[in-house]
Amino acid sequence: MAAKKVVDVTQQAEGEAAQWVNEPLAERHADLHAHTTRPFNAEPPNYALRDMITAKGLHYRRQHTPVPVVDDKAYRVKIGFEGSELKEFSLQDLSKFKEQDMVVTFMCTGNRRSEFNTEKDGETMGLPWKNGSISTAKWSGVYLSEVFKAAGISADAEDDGYGFITLYGIEEYHISVPLRKVLQRNGDCLLAYKMNGEALPRDHGFPLRVIIPGFVGARSVKWIDRIVVTKKECDGMHQKGIAYKQLAPNEKSLSAVPKGHIESLPPIDHVPITSAITLPEPGSSVQPGATLNLQGYAYSGAGLAVIRVDVSIDGGQTWAQAAIERASETQAVRSGRAWAWVQWKFTAKVPENAAGTLKVVCKGIDDQYNQQPHDPAPIWNLRGILNTSWGNVTLKVGSDGIEMTDAARSGDGTVENVGIKTDGSFQCPECRQKFESEAAQKLHWRFIHDPNRHQED
Repeated sequence: MAAKKVVDVTQQAEGEAAQWVNEPLAERHADLHAHTTRPFNAEPPNYALRDMITAKGLHYRRQHTPVPVVDDKAYRVKIGFEGSELKEFSLQDLSKFKEQDMVVTFMCTGNRRSEFNTEKDGETMGLPWKNGSISTAKWSGVYLSEVFKAAGISADAEDDGYGFITLYGIEEYHISVPLRKVLQRNGDCLLAYKMNGEALPRDHGFPLRVIIPGFVGARSVKWIDRIVVTKKECDGMHQKGIAYKQLAPNEKSLSAVPKGHIESLPPIDHVPITSAITLPEPGSSVQPGATLNLQGYAYSGAGLAVIRVDVSIDGGQTWAQAAIERASETQAVRSGRAWAWVQWKFTAKVPENAAGTLKVVCKGIDDQYNQQPHDPAPIWNLRGILNTSWGNVTLKVGSDGIEMTDAARSGDGTVENVGIKTDGSFQCPECRQKFESEAAQKLHWRFIHDPNRHQED
C-alpha cells in the first residue's frame, strides 16, 4: 500500500522536541489525518469508518500531552474514597476478576466541528475535526463495579453523600462522572487492558484505561492512575471549565461570557443522536442513471439504540430508510446498553435528469425518537461541540467531459464505490484501490480525487 505521511502541523506543536521522543509512532497508521502532531490528534479517513470495528491503527486519537511510558510490571491503579488511603491493584490483581468484552464507540464532542466554521456564523474554538473523531473497538477488562467492591466501595456510598468518581490519568488529565453510572446494573463500566483482543496500544491507554460506555470519549480516561470517590465533581477546564460546555449561538466571544456562568453549566456526558455519510466521498462524480451506493454510521449516547436512518438524495425533499447493522444482539432497541454505533447502507439511482450537484443527506432516530436538527446554524456554539445536524455530502453530476473506462471504475463497476478493487499492481495514492494499468489508475484519480476536476476551464 502506498503510504501517505501524517500531516506535520508544526505550527501547532507544543513543548520542546525532546519531550516527544517516546511517542508510539509505529501505532499510527499512515492514513490518519493529523490536526496536530504534538500532541497527536488525528482522525481516520472515511474508508476506515465503514467497518463495525475500526481497523488497527486507524482509531481516532485525542491527546493532550506526550504519551506516557509505563512499566506494566510496576504499575498499580489506586482506588478509594477521598480523604482515605487508596487501595492499590496490580494488573495481576485485576486478572483474578472475570474478564468482560464489550463493543463501545467513542466520539469526541468536536466531531464535525469543521462544518460549524462558516463566514456567516464565525470560527469556533478547537480542532477542525471532520466526521472522523469517532471510532469503535472491542474492549476487554473487568467491571469497575466489581473492583469497587474489592476496594470497599458499595451502593451505600451514595447514601453517605458521595456523588462522583474522579478519574486521574498518569499525566494528570482528570474529570468526574456520576457514581451511579458505575454502580447501576448494566452500567458496564470497565477497567480495560485489551483493545480488539490485544494489549492496549500506548496511544489508547496502555496498560489500563477506564471505559465509560454511552458517555463522550473524554470521560473514558486513559493511562488511569487513580479513581477517587468524591462528594463533588472536580475542578479544571475539562470538568467545570469551557472545554465541554455548549454556549448559546449568540455568544460569539468567550471574553463576554462570565466565568461563573460557564462553571454553572453541566459538562456534556452523552452524545445526542448523530450520523454521517462515509461513502461516497464528498465531491465525487456520479452519472445520471447510475447506481449510487451509500454507507455511513449513526450513534446515540446514553445507551439509546438507533432505530432508523433516513436517507435522501434530493437534499431532504424525499426520504427512504437505510439497512442497519448493529454491533451485537445485546445492543438492541430499548436494551439501554447500545454502546456502539450502527453501520448503515442504502442503494439509490441517480435521477436520469440529474444535473449540476446532488445533495445527499442522512438523519438518525434513536429509540426515544430523538432526531437530528437539519441545519448546523441553530446549534452553532463557540466551542464547536455537538454538531449533530444532518450528515451530508454534495456530489458532482457528470464527468466534466472526462471519459471513464471500465478498467478505471471501482471493483463493482461504479465510480463512487471506492475501496473495492485491490487485485491490480497500480494503486491510487488517495484510496486503497488497485488497477491493472497505470493509465486506469491515473484516470480513476483524475475522475474521483483531482481537486481541480470541477473547476471551470
